[in-house]
Amino acid sequence: MIQSPVVKSLYNFATVNAEEVAQVYPNGIQDICDRQIDGLIIENILNPTEIGKVVSQLNRKGPLEGSPFGDILIYGPALYVSSEDTGKYCQEAVEFRHFCRQLFSGGRDFERRMSEVLSTLSGGRVVELPKAADGSEYTPASIRVLETDQFMGWHFENQFLHCTPGYRELINKIELSDHLAYFVVLSDPEAGGELVLYDIQWHETEWTDRENGGRGCNGTINGRPLAEVMEEYSQMTISPKPGSLVIFDGGRILHRVSAVKGKRRRITIGGFVAFSRQREKVFYWS
Repeated sequence: MIQSPVVKSLYNFATVNAEEVAQVYPNGIQDICDRQIDGLIIENILNPTEIGKVVSQLNRKGPLEGSPFGDILIYGPALYVSSEDTGKYCQEAVEFRHFCRQLFSGGRDFERRMSEVLSTLSGGRVVELPKAADGSEYTPASIRVLETDQFMGWHFENQFLHCTPGYRELINKIELSDHLAYFVVLSDPEAGGELVLYDIQWHETEWTDRENGGRGCNGTINGRPLAEVMEEYSQMTISPKPGSLVIFDGGRILHRVSAVKGKRRRITIGGFVAFSRQREKVFYWS
């Protein structure tokens, strides 16, 4: 039987090659949700030639016009910054999916590849995008580009699930106890840009602002603001290679991405994964 190494430190992450994952973790999504492991690093989801063609096209510097993400360049919509009316989000999803098909046209289609890989981890469940009330599909992913000294701030995925208006429709369809984060590394920086995981879990925190607390990151732990005390807690870091898919319990585990150092950008494409209410389906979106 193929054995995959498991990193046993603060959290348990298993590393496995894409060709072997169906044999080793055929129910990997459930394994993470049920806390058998905390995450998977699946190497060689995309090959270097495919990655090189994609990265060579992502030359823009600075955020897109009218972007809600500040100085960070993000391609594609994100549900956590949407209003309760997801019409604009779904229209942007159509546009991003077209952009993404063109971007990956020199190799395997990203959306098809992600559906394929998630299916190998689904325990035989159907894998699909969530749909809005009018039948419009959500976006499967968004692309994040971090330049020198840029970073992604701390968060739980669950804060968006419970404390942002854009999720009001989706929460009627997915399992509410948790949802996972996923991303594929397209370009890794010379230094920095690590995924940093903290010894702080969702159930330990308090969120009094159920309307905008997710976007405002105003959670507390034992009544103290998370931002003030999080560095007092143990941490572990992960630096996956280009072409690797990371899927982990980002709903439960506090995490951030450290500042990028050097000239090479950190580029990832990803989003979120959750079971449907009865666990008969797997949904993924951004």
